[in-house]
Amino acid sequence: MQRKTKSCPPKDGFFDDLSAQVVMTEDGFSTLKGPWGETYHSISGAVLESQYIYVDNGLGYFIHLNILEGTLPSRIHILEMGLGTGLNALLTYRQMIRGTFPAADGIFYEGVELFPPEEKILEPLHYTASDKEEDFFRKMHRGPWNEPFCPAPGFTMLKRKENFVNYVPEKEIHLIYYDPFSPAVQPELWSADILGKITPTLVRNAVFTTYCCRRSVKNNLKDAGFLTERLPGPGKKRHILRAVYGVQSLRITGVINSSIMK
Repeated sequence: MQRKTKSCPPKDGFFDDLSAQVVMTEDGFSTLKGPWGETYHSISGAVLESQYIYVDNGLGYFIHLNILEGTLPSRIHILEMGLGTGLNALLTYRQMIRGTFPAADGIFYEGVELFPPEEKILEPLHYTASDKEEDFFRKMHRGPWNEPFCPAPGFTMLKRKENFVNYVPEKEIHLIYYDPFSPAVQPELWSADILGKITPTLVRNAVFTTYCCRRSVKNNLKDAGFLTERLPGPGKKRHILRAVYGVQSLRITGVINSSIMK
């Protein structure tokens, strides 16, 4: 998660009291509580939320759509706004190694995070399900900032330690996981200016997915050239938002299941 705002700067030493910041969610996995009382992942289920919103209905949808269109790239460039705990990246890697991944050259994963949690803060979260995932998770968080590295074969990562307000996209982007804290505490990250700045490097059929379904966010995405779709949310969450760039109509609608990527 991206945690700095103009009105609410993070407090130094916020994570010093580790026990106070780890929160159990309803799917049995933990998350962290951020500096304004918001958690990094849904209380209804940390892994449930990330898998459903970003992997199934982000990555899965992008792959399904672009296979139908004949436009699937050999390597999928994912931009995550709010790298946070790295859970979305881990679940993306898990999906990549489940079977025959349709993008032959794998994934280029770019994550933007101004205040990354220290490794000792992440240890109690226990998101990994295998030795291979544990190795990936450790290498991901220990890898260098602001230069590409490979935490696993077929998965190149670029962690940018900067404020997304100042981020300038440089490479062609296929998929956006938008996962900062909510507009209530980070309104500038949901503004038309910020959402519009990423469009110059988006390909047609690029997919944007997020947990936030506010009308203002939908309108800002529409103004930036996206076609939006409100989907039912995971667990107790009512709705999520997905958008496709540069199209006049949606060829595929509705919820996508990760089984289509097997």
